Amino acid sequence: MGEPLAFLFPGQGSQSVGMGRAVYETSEHARRTFEEADDVLGYGISEVAFRGPAERLDETATVQPAILTTSVAILEALAERAAAVGRRISEGAEPRGVAALPEAIRPIYVAGHSLGEFTALVAAGVLTFQEALRLVAERGRLATEKGARGAMAAIIGMPAERVEEIIRDTAPDGSTVVANDNGPLQVTIAGSSESLAKVSEALARFGAKKIVPLRISGPFHFPPMGRIGEDLRRFMDGLRWREPVVPVVANVSGMPHPSAEAIPDALVRHLAQRVEWLRSVRSMHQAGVTTFVEIGAGQVVSGLVKRIVDAKTLAISDPPSISDLVAKLKGAPA
Repeated sequence: MGEPLAFLFPGQGSQSVGMGRAVYETSEHARRTFEEADDVLGYGISEVAFRGPAERLDETATVQPAILTTSVAILEALAERAAAVGRRISEGAEPRGVAALPEAIRPIYVAGHSLGEFTALVAAGVLTFQEALRLVAERGRLATEKGARGAMAAIIGMPAERVEEIIRDTAPDGSTVVANDNGPLQVTIAGSSESLAKVSEALARFGAKKIVPLRISGPFHFPPMGRIGEDLRRFMDGLRWREPVVPVVANVSGMPHPSAEAIPDALVRHLAQRVEWLRSVRSMHQAGVTTFVEIGAGQVVSGLVKRIVDAKTLAISDPPSISDLVAKLKGAPA
């Protein structure tokens, strides 16, 4: 048994034009993942991910399947590089998930930050890649057509409890909320554009070190976004939910989903409730995880982990970083 690992998957905001292209060009498994996504969605999501334009990639209905596809493709490239499987771990009607990986690089937990939770469900074999892809495409469509309007911003240098106090004083009507508790001194807020601007001014006045508007076209983890919940639930009723091959840590609780049948309800609440990322990372670390591996575009999530626990962090997004990870964990030359 290798060192205790958790695989982490990034969410919306991690996207960049060109993401996934390197693994597409070097890994058969990754290439087939992108091709499958193009077929399922009926348009070239790979083309948007690889070449943009950035404005199109940032649209909610586009970026959600693009991020999912990129992270799954990188995970598949990892499995291929590790010579784990002859077919993709997310392929077929009965996905095997990360249990198909060699023991030395098999995680004991998987988790995703916000949208990344859907990638974690694929990695854990709860949903097939095609099922998850259709689900996030529908989630993005519903959010665009029926969801809440507004904005999100990252607040750096202030704990969630203090941010909540200032929000209560500045926007007591609930028009802005803490959407993500990302770390001891980093949170994300979501709200109507006017309210969020007012709250941001107050946070800056009371000592927030930095306020960064996020590249999103709609606010998630915000109560008004919950109005698409019943439509999303009806869509999820048509999917098959399998028991995870490794525990999947839920954003809404910071603890593993208790069963497959509980997951759809958690994903509905996920629309309106905040992401408990600080609690999620701490719970995995307390359960024995010593190394957190981010799989996807960028290093946003591993950067958050560094501010929460004293543990190793690694990030893989391209062939060199995949080779380095396999060499480190299997003790073999890259």
